[in-house]
Amino acid sequence: MKIMVKVTGVLEDHLPPNSSNPRELDVKTDATPMDVVRHLRIPTADRYLIAVNGDVVPQSEHASRTLGENDSISIMPPLKGG
Repeated sequence: MKIMVKVTGVLEDHLPPNSSNPRELDVKTDATPMDVVRHLRIPTADRYLIAVNGDVVPQSEHASRTLGENDSISIMPPLKGG
């Protein structure tokens, strides 16, 4: 199944060299946002803001919400400031 993935900030380092952002990604049919995080080899110990089709997915649903064909997912690192 094909989805569009956009990562921001330091997470862009996890995209393959010379890849576009957003980029199309082929994932299994029952993929979740956390599956995409793992596929991109983004550390899973951190918490991320994830949106699917523009709607923020609660942290509690990152491993259970099922993505659909042509969904668009955005993964953003936590914001830190001072």
